[in-house]
Amino acid sequence: MRYHNIVGQLAKEYTAFFLLAFCFIFFLLSGLYFLCYAEGVEDDPFKSKNFQKFNFVTAGDFGCGDEPNRTIKGMIKKSPELTIALGDLSYDKSAFCWINSITLLETDGTVKIALGDHDLTKKMIKYNDYLRHFSMTKPFYSFNYQNVHFLAMTTAKNSVIPYQNGSEQYNFVEEDLMKAHNNKSIDWIIVYSFRPFYSSVTSHSGQRELPDTYHRLFDEYGVDIVLQAHSHNYQRTFPLRYNETSYLPLFHPEIVNKENTLYKNPNGTIFLTVGTGGAELHNFTGKAPYIAEQFESHGFLNVDIASSKKELTLLGTFYENTDMNKKDHFSITKQK
Repeated sequence: MRYHNIVGQLAKEYTAFFLLAFCFIFFLLSGLYFLCYAEGVEDDPFKSKNFQKFNFVTAGDFGCGDEPNRTIKGMIKKSPELTIALGDLSYDKSAFCWINSITLLETDGTVKIALGDHDLTKKMIKYNDYLRHFSMTKPFYSFNYQNVHFLAMTTAKNSVIPYQNGSEQYNFVEEDLMKAHNNKSIDWIIVYSFRPFYSSVTSHSGQRELPDTYHRLFDEYGVDIVLQAHSHNYQRTFPLRYNETSYLPLFHPEIVNKENTLYKNPNGTIFLTVGTGGAELHNFTGKAPYIAEQFESHGFLNVDIASSKKELTLLGTFYENTDMNKKDHFSITKQK
């Protein structure tokens, strides 16, 4: 009897010991999990509740048909708050084949457009249809969305809508960028246009008067990215500043950061060609030294923006129409 009492007492003590040990290990592992995982989530601006977030999608050179429809369906999957279309929207005589295609993305003015060559025809029929449908009073305009300032330029045909120094558009751009730069509630400035400022050699390469006229303004007023089209391919530059010392600054912009994908306080503008909406693709005949990434593919660029009291993050991801494959990505982080 006494033997059984001793065994029972030992069993109770060992059971209590193992329970205490189990609880200790459980709470230890839970603490390590919190430190290693939960803090990691907190540091991720796109998962943390401390960051304000939104996204937009963009592409140009659409046309009407199966491939542009695939691009638009891919955009819809990202549930964007804004859609930026970069010109050459319809290659038909009518603008409405493209307007009808984009309807599912259009809610309370969430689709914004730039105008391309094929949107400025001789009789300006499509041009006027676009202005009426998108409630535009002018082909160049700007707006704020959360902490981002967006500026739309029209660079398709200087003879139709002038953009060179001294034009109404130039004066608008200069004043608009100055106001945005001085606005304390604005953390990002994004310009979108049609003709490329900088480009590798392809069907529609960069146009000298554009960087000569505007890149100094982008440097002065802190433009973060420029979205452009016209070339039916994808290109992403390193962060660039205007090269004041070069005889041909179009071919020799100043590269301020040669990191391939991660840019912290880059102090330069990234130029993105996204002429990938659906029109027949353009081949490259080389790669410019200031280009970080380039390829021929249909798809769109998704841009996620996250902001906290201290840190700002912009994440760009290019999705191919084929299986929504992630073909390129980059990020910019800045201190607020």
